[in-house]
Amino acid sequence: MDEERPARQRERSNFVPAGRALLCVLLISTTLVVLALQTASGVTHLGGSSYHTEFAEPTWWLAGFLLFVPVYLASRRYPKLAVVAVIAAVGPQFALPAVVVDRYVEGGWGDGLEGFGYVLPILMTPVFAVAAAAGAAIGWREQRAHEA
Repeated sequence: MDEERPARQRERSNFVPAGRALLCVLLISTTLVVLALQTASGVTHLGGSSYHTEFAEPTWWLAGFLLFVPVYLASRRYPKLAVVAVIAAVGPQFALPAVVVDRYVEGGWGDGLEGFGYVLPILMTPVFAVAAAAGAAIGWREQRAHEA
């Protein structure tokens, strides 16, 4: 019974740092989404009846793929929360195309193809899942070696 108590206390003491790590992943992802939305050029008249529409800056949106690094690090440090790290990273990335589709439809620019905006977060999901799995596997191994 005494051996179980320190293990439980260790889990509780890891709760706050684990929450901070996951919050950092969520904030980084949300920041990239906000930057992509705020730096987009919107609707630009090119002359005549030609327009260029951009409701999300592609550079910032594609930078979301780099979130595999914080997902890996959070999963390595806190292997039990690897799935939560993936959700924290990919959640805001799915919100971005929802906002973009809404802007296209409200502006009258929607032609049905804007739904392809969901392709990027769909592609990000397995990238983050592999990073989380690799980080969690290494983290479990390190924890077992440390406990032994």
